[in-house]
Amino acid sequence: MKPIAPSVIDPPAEFVDKVQRMFGDRGRAWLPTLPDIITRCREKWGLAEGAPAQFMSMNWIEFTTAAAGDPVALKIGVPHDDLFTEIEALRAFEGNGAVHLVDADRELAAILMDRIIPGTMLWKLGDDEEQTRLAGAVMCELSVMVPARHRMPRLGDQVAKAFARNRTTPELVELMPEELMCCAEDLLRQMLEDEPCEVMLHGDLHHENILLDKHRGWLAIDPKGVIGPGPYQAARFLNNRIPDGATTNTRATMMRTRLHILGDLLGHSPSTLAAATFIDCILGTSWSFEDEGSFDVSPSLDHARMLQRFL
Repeated sequence: MKPIAPSVIDPPAEFVDKVQRMFGDRGRAWLPTLPDIITRCREKWGLAEGAPAQFMSMNWIEFTTAAAGDPVALKIGVPHDDLFTEIEALRAFEGNGAVHLVDADRELAAILMDRIIPGTMLWKLGDDEEQTRLAGAVMCELSVMVPARHRMPRLGDQVAKAFARNRTTPELVELMPEELMCCAEDLLRQMLEDEPCEVMLHGDLHHENILLDKHRGWLAIDPKGVIGPGPYQAARFLNNRIPDGATTNTRATMMRTRLHILGDLLGHSPSTLAAATFIDCILGTSWSFEDEGSFDVSPSLDHARMLQRFL
């Protein structure tokens, strides 16, 4: 076989910045190795030279074709737990409501998937109620049993770890109000009592992670892979794309409509879904403190207090 020429890439500045902020020195050390990893992936899977995706966060994504000519997407990231549990989650979903996993390589921290064409993000539909109904249908398809063997984290452990960091890191103590963490812990404890059979969750299912495929319809991408109570499947979506500039009443009206639509589709009460959404808001805000960049906590805390209307 003819050797593949070393990859030459020009990573977007936003991608480089995100990797450095999220992974610190480990990310800065990884970035120069990325061209070699891409070359090794092309050799392993017989991939043509690809085109980088327009939208990338902290993982390199390029669209290419496999040896048989099938369109695929290659995703490469700094080796970390979320990337590895994504592989586990995609395998468990087996393409039900989610993109199909072609193959993966833990050593390269690389994932090869079917390419979703045209890949329109759900939020581009414009109508929030229709988006919510479509997202609910995807959530129903993602209902799978927890694999017998896995290394995916439990939601309760994630909450405990994040909140412990908030409480023991001096600069964070004043950022996250204790009463909001206590409320989230109480809600999670009650939810686990009401929903003792935990399920496998996508963990990051929002408008940008639901894409349109011309053959299969709407599909989920980028799962985190988390074990937790079923109502939490909807939480990240419910917290997403609520206009920051809107009045509290406007945001509350939008949230109320979403809660009732998804409650009907998923078989959970609106108050239960609101509890899951509140937990996710406080957990997500806590995770944001790990970013090396600055973060204004006020909008997230205002959102959390708005959600308390529905508990």
